[in-house]
Amino acid sequence: MHLLPVLIALFPMASHAACIGETYLDCPTTDGRRIEACIGAEDFTYRLGQPGSWELELSVPISAGTVTPWPGVGGSIWSSVGFPNAGYLYEVWASVDRNPDDINPSGGVIVLKGEEIVARLECASGTVTTPAFVLEDAMAMRGWCYDLTSFSWQKGSCAAP
Repeated sequence: MHLLPVLIALFPMASHAACIGETYLDCPTTDGRRIEACIGAEDFTYRLGQPGSWELELSVPISAGTVTPWPGVGGSIWSSVGFPNAGYLYEVWASVDRNPDDINPSGGVIVLKGEEIVARLECASGTVTTPAFVLEDAMAMRGWCYDLTSFSWQKGSCAAP
């Protein structure tokens, strides 16, 4: 069985997505706004609000190393990318259940001030467009690897733990 047709069926590209590059997360929120996070050739972008009149638009270079990869444990596969802005960190996350009978993608944004969570915004249930492992794959395709000894992204190859 080929995995690509299954992933395309489970995670279709949204017709309204305006990403240049790959879509990491696209969904309406429970309060009627839209979250859009994209993977470009050299950066990640995040938008919140309505297409064409976004409330917030941020970008961060891939080289900043703000991707948190899935640690390989737990009931879901998840990853996130952080967007620093004016003393806050907007952490955009996406997750899929590991149970093949109930993939149930979810996602959202957590806003942090230091270590304190100051806001959460989640995608409306059943509306999430996100591929699995796209952040780790996107980083690897651009020549980055996650070093498990330093817990950081490295350009080139990483030392085996």
